[in-house]
Amino acid sequence: MRKLALLCCSPPFDADEMPLTMPSFGIHRVHAAARSGVYPHPVDIRFFDLGKIGHAECLQALLDFEPDLVGFSVYVWSLAPLMQLAADVRARHPKALLLWGGPSARRDLFDHAHYRGSSAAVVDAVCEGDGEAIIQHLMAVPQLDAASLAATPGLFARNSTDAGWHSCGAALTLDLSALASPYELGLMPADAVAYLETYRGCPLSCRFCAWGATRPARDVFSADYISEELDRFRKLRAPAVFLLDAGLNLNAKGFKNLVAAQERSGFLSEALFWAEIYPTITKPEHIEFLASVGTAYLGVGLQSIHERVLKAHERPFDMRRFASAVENLSQVAGLEIQIIMGLPEDTPEGFRSTLEFALALPVASVRVFHCLVLPDALLSRSDPSWRIEFDPTNMAMRSNHTWPEHTLHAMRAELNNWVARHGGTQGEYWWSFRK
Repeated sequence: MRKLALLCCSPPFDADEMPLTMPSFGIHRVHAAARSGVYPHPVDIRFFDLGKIGHAECLQALLDFEPDLVGFSVYVWSLAPLMQLAADVRARHPKALLLWGGPSARRDLFDHAHYRGSSAAVVDAVCEGDGEAIIQHLMAVPQLDAASLAATPGLFARNSTDAGWHSCGAALTLDLSALASPYELGLMPADAVAYLETYRGCPLSCRFCAWGATRPARDVFSADYISEELDRFRKLRAPAVFLLDAGLNLNAKGFKNLVAAQERSGFLSEALFWAEIYPTITKPEHIEFLASVGTAYLGVGLQSIHERVLKAHERPFDMRRFASAVENLSQVAGLEIQIIMGLPEDTPEGFRSTLEFALALPVASVRVFHCLVLPDALLSRSDPSWRIEFDPTNMAMRSNHTWPEHTLHAMRAELNNWVARHGGTQGEYWWSFRK
C-alpha cells in the first residue's frame, strides 16, 4: 500500500474582505492527478488542511495515517506553520518523505539564512513547477524512498552530503487538457468560488513577480476542457468564477478557447467573473467578451505611474494606452487598480503620486500591496546597489536604496491611518480603498 498525504494551510475566513468561500485549489489539482492515476499497487491518498483543523489535530491525524510521502502546498504566508508541522512529523515519523510544492516552494527560499538549518531537516525535495505528473510518477514507482525521489524528473532533491541541491532532470511532459479535474472527481465544495485556468505561466518578466521568471505562457487548456469545467461549476452552484491566469489577455490562444467555451456553456453569464487583465494591450474583443458575461470584476496592475520605476522592473507601460483602457474597461466591469509600495527606484513621494492618480480613476477600488521579495522573483537577484533587505518570515521589503527602513514604516503607518479615517480594509501585505 502506497500512502500519500497532501497538505495545505488555508487562510482564515474574512467575511469583510471576501464573503464567499474560497477553497484551496492548487493542492486539489495535485490531489485529482494522484487519484486519477493507474498504479501497479494499492494507494491511499488523504488530504489535510492545517488552516481548518489546527496543528495538534492535523499532526495526530498524519501520525495515525503513517504516510510514505507528505506533499506540502506552500505560500509565503503559510510557510512558518507548515514548516513547524513538518518538523514535528519528521521527529515522530522519520520514514516519511517530505516534498514541497506550491507558489512559494523554491530552493532560494529554503536556502535563505533564516530557514537553511530548519529546512535542511524537513525538505527532502522541492517541486518548482507543475506537480501533477510528478505525483503520479511517485505513486507508481516500485519503491518510494529517498533514491526514487532524487531520480524523479522535475524535482530538486537535497544532496545527502551537503546543503546543496540535485537536479533530477527536465520536468515530465504535461498535457493540460488531459489533467483530471478536482471538480469532476468531487474534491471541491458546492456553493463556493470556482477556479478556472485557460493557460499556465506568464509571458512577462516583471522583477517583482516570480510568475514569468519560472514558466512561460505556452501551454493552454482546450476549449472542450474549459467548457466542461464551466458546466461542472453550474452543477456545484458556484456564485463566482476566479480566473487563475496571469492575465485575461496575455495568451491569445487561451483567450480564444475561453470565448469558445463560454459560447458553449454560457455559465459565465450566470456568475460573478474575476480576472486579472493587462491594460495596455486590451483589444475590442476583450471588451466585447467582458460585456457578455454576467458581472465582471478585474484586477488592473498599475504598480507605478513613473516610467523610470517601471523600466527598472522590466514592466512595459504606456500611460496613454493605460488611461484609454481603464476608461473602456470601466464601462463593462468593476475595476481594482493595483499598485506596489516600496519598489526599489520608487520613493515615498513617487508612491504618493501613484496612489493619488489611482484614486482619481473611474474604478471601484484601489489596492496597495507592500512590496514582497518573492522566492525566485528577479527582484531577489537584483543589482547589489539596490541594497535590498527583507523579512525572511513573510518576504516583505524592509529597506532598499530608495526606501530606508524608517520610510517604509512611516508609509505603512500612513496607509493604516488612511484606512482608519476614510474606510477600507487591510491585511498583512495590503490595503484596499473602496470608492
